[in-house]
Amino acid sequence: MFGITTAKDFRSKASRDNAALQSDIANADYAINAVLSAYHLHEWVWGRSLKASSPISVRGTMLREKKDWVAWLDANFPHFSLLQDLANGSKHCVPVSAESVDGYGEGPWGIGPFGVPYLLIDLGSEKQVEDRWRVASDVLQDANDFWAELGAEFNF
Repeated sequence: MFGITTAKDFRSKASRDNAALQSDIANADYAINAVLSAYHLHEWVWGRSLKASSPISVRGTMLREKKDWVAWLDANFPHFSLLQDLANGSKHCVPVSAESVDGYGEGPWGIGPFGVPYLLIDLGSEKQVEDRWRVASDVLQDANDFWAELGAEFNF
């Protein structure tokens, strides 16, 4: 689609989307693009890369079907389920608890970059304070790093 035909092409697109967000960590447009690419890359990797080699061993786990791949990602990919929630929230226009922090004194104490605007994900008041918040650009950088490492390992 639009010249993106392989998992490697889509991983490159996801990396560019993340780079755009990292250049402006308060930009909601960049964040949504990065979320959608980082999450949907798993479908490209399965459909355009791993499926053709299945059954395939990924870091000691034998994958035979897409459900095995998704289960492996749930167990091994940092923030995979959070990315799924964010991607589905944007698709269905359902607000996922995320907000913009505009600067000094506006976000939770000790979270996010000091004194600059950024996007914050609230995982819910039922979480312990230290587990409640995620900085969107950090989550997406973790996802980008995960995909880059796995892509190098499996050539996508």
